[in-house]
Amino acid sequence: MAIEVSLYPEPFTLFGVNVGLSVVVAWCMLAIVLVLLVLARIRINSFTDTPKGMQNVLELLVESITNFARSKVGSHADFMAPAALTFMLYVAMTTIVEVFGIPPATEDINCTFALGLCAFIATNAAGFHAKGLRGRIKSLATPSAVVFPIRVLTDCLAPCSMAIRLFANILVGGVIMQLIYGIIPVVLPAILSSYFNILHLMIQVFVFGLLSLSYAGEAVE
Repeated sequence: MAIEVSLYPEPFTLFGVNVGLSVVVAWCMLAIVLVLLVLARIRINSFTDTPKGMQNVLELLVESITNFARSKVGSHADFMAPAALTFMLYVAMTTIVEVFGIPPATEDINCTFALGLCAFIATNAAGFHAKGLRGRIKSLATPSAVVFPIRVLTDCLAPCSMAIRLFANILVGGVIMQLIYGIIPVVLPAILSSYFNILHLMIQVFVFGLLSLSYAGEAVE
């Protein structure tokens, strides 16, 4: 039994340019998200003081993310909660396609590095928002100026570790499913695949949001 694993994104040619399949998958999922957001925005106009149906779901989601963010960044939750929710939604939507046999965008290390970079920008934006430039530099030099270069290096490596962790977990998840399909008959892998992919996806979404907020919590202290 041969298992194919590649660190390179699958090619996809668009107008004679190889943009990569992961980029196309991400574009398609973002288009779906934008349509859903427009529909949700239209629906918000009909919301009432007593929530029900879709309003209940949206309010529960926003409240849960805000409380989760508040436990990590305190009073800066209003600034970081939308960013964390955006990261989590992006990871969820670009990975869930794996259930339908489509390579997830997060299986491309370029995608995960871009996510890590966005998390890095959001983290430092929260730090600057909370302390200003001088306060942020001072916090990096605490308790002594000697640790400043180490703290800076640690902050710069954080998005790399987030990117590699997400990429490796998604890649390994795909390898595990290939092993199951190669060893067990067809019907059982289909059931296992659905269960494993959903559970695996929920873990990755939660961990990426958790890491984003944890690093932001260190920045705002």
